[in-house]
Amino acid sequence: MYNLGIAFLVGMLVYTPIAFWMGPLYGIAPAVLSFGGVLFFLARWVGKSVEGELSGVVALLQDRKIEEARKLLEGVKAKWGPWQLLIAGQIDSQIGMIDYLQLKWDQALPKLEAGQWRNWMALVAIGCIHWRKGDREKLWEYFEKAASASPKEGATYMVWATLLHKADKPEAALKALDLGLKELPANGTLKDLQSAIANKRKVDTKSFPQAWYQFFPEDMAQQYMIKGQRTPPPAPPGAAAPAGPTNRKMRRSKT
Repeated sequence: MYNLGIAFLVGMLVYTPIAFWMGPLYGIAPAVLSFGGVLFFLARWVGKSVEGELSGVVALLQDRKIEEARKLLEGVKAKWGPWQLLIAGQIDSQIGMIDYLQLKWDQALPKLEAGQWRNWMALVAIGCIHWRKGDREKLWEYFEKAASASPKEGATYMVWATLLHKADKPEAALKALDLGLKELPANGTLKDLQSAIANKRKVDTKSFPQAWYQFFPEDMAQQYMIKGQRTPPPAPPGAAAPAGPTNRKMRRSKT
């Protein structure tokens, strides 16, 4: 990473003359402070640069210009990925969400995995891909990681509990909802879902908020087909406020 290399070089440039004239121990503190200061300012500079260049993604996604948005993201990744740790993976996860919402599961999976670190949306999407593939062994671990990464995201618990319910695991589904309601005690969607599962009523995902369709876009496509309407190309979740590598406050679901 360029940031680390530059910061290390500055630290050595500070350390060497001080250590030469005053002794090695005297050079350590100034070198560490220099390294940390340069790394901090470089990280801010890179972050603001990336954020500025990604601002154009919003308009492209809102206009359904999916391929143009993908090219912009790939260009920003190529330019700034070598500079700072995690940037390439975070942008990969955004590209992966574009693939995901176009129902390209195999294409999306490696990109989402590259940017899954403390990224609740990527983790939930990975779990949903494994659900579709019938790979249930590690499926639920991704929801646990998503809840740990962003415990205030109601969509995580909604999808998690619903899939557990579909897998005929009602007790586990209620436990997942208990976790969610501890974090979000006023969440109406989670309360209604808890009541339905506890009372063995049918869970109708058509009544769920828009956040469900972020992870199951094929359900929305099916509804369009039933209504005889043309299905629009899906826009990634949070299109009104993109979650770029420098904007970690991803748009919260209203579940």
